[in-house]
Amino acid sequence: MRIMIPLMTILLAAGLLSPPTQKLQRLPLSKKKFELKSPPSWSKRVVKIDPRTNQEIYYDPKPRIELFDAKALKYYLKWIGYDGKEKVVIYQRRDCIDVVTSGDYLHGFAVQNFSSDVRPERSNNIHTDNMHITAQDFNEGNWIRFAPLPPHPRVQPGQTVKFKLYSPSPPGLVMCSADGGDFVMKGVEEDMPQELEESLPRHEIWPKGFTIGPMDKLKEFSPIEKTTYLLNILPQCQKQGWITTQTLRAYERLLKQKNLQGIFTRAANDLKTDSITTEVFGMIEGMRN
Repeated sequence: MRIMIPLMTILLAAGLLSPPTQKLQRLPLSKKKFELKSPPSWSKRVVKIDPRTNQEIYYDPKPRIELFDAKALKYYLKWIGYDGKEKVVIYQRRDCIDVVTSGDYLHGFAVQNFSSDVRPERSNNIHTDNMHITAQDFNEGNWIRFAPLPPHPRVQPGQTVKFKLYSPSPPGLVMCSADGGDFVMKGVEEDMPQELEESLPRHEIWPKGFTIGPMDKLKEFSPIEKTTYLLNILPQCQKQGWITTQTLRAYERLLKQKNLQGIFTRAANDLKTDSITTEVFGMIEGMRN
C-alpha cells in the first residue's frame, strides 16, 4: 500500500492577503545570514598577445558587487571587459523568497526523504527530479526537487501549490528547502571574472525548514519505538507552529504513559480544532500500521 504524502507551500504576499486568525501559526523557512561582498583579490586577465614580443598583455578587470534592489535581493556584478568597457550583469540571490509570507520569486521546493521506494506525483505543470548535491545541508537521505514549469515558472503571490509523494513508508519529520530568483543572469555575453563568480552563494543560502516525508525505518518500529520517536519530534513540531503548547503537553503525558492509542483517538478532533496541523496528523496516522 502506498501512502500519499501531501507537501504544501502556502505563499501569501504581504498586503494582498491576510491569514485567518487561528491557534497555530506555521513558521516560514529559516534563512542563513549571508553578506554578499566584492572579491577581496583577483587575477589580471590576458587581453592579447603582443605581436612583437609574443608576450601576454594583461589588464585589470576590477570585479565588484553593488546592491541594486535591496527588497528583491538583486545586485549588479560589474567588471571591466576585454574591450576596456564596463560590463554589468544583474544577479538575484536564491534566498530572495520568504516562504509562507511572500512568494514573489519562488522557483522550486525540495524535500528530504529516507525511503528506498518513493514516487513524486507527475504533473504537466511541475518538474520533479532527484537532487544530487554534496553540500553539507543536503548530504543526508534523498532529496527530490519540485519546480513549476513555463508558462508559469514562478509561484505567484497568494497562490497555493501542492506537491505530493507516494511511498509505502509512513511519514516522519524531514527537512525541506526552497529557492527563488532569476536563474538567468541578465547582462553581457562575456564570462565574468572567476573570482566574481566564486563570490556568489549557492545551495548554502537556500531557505530551509521542516516538513514530512517517507521514512523506511518507521515501518519496522515497535509501539515503544513509535512512542519514543513521537516524544523526540513533537517539541520540534511545536517550534514549527504545528501543535499548540497545550496539545503538546497532553500528547507527552499520554506517550509517557505508553498510551499511543490515546493519541490515535484524539488526533482527528485536534486537527479539526486547529490544535495540530496536517503534518502532525499525518505522522500520527502513519504510526497506526
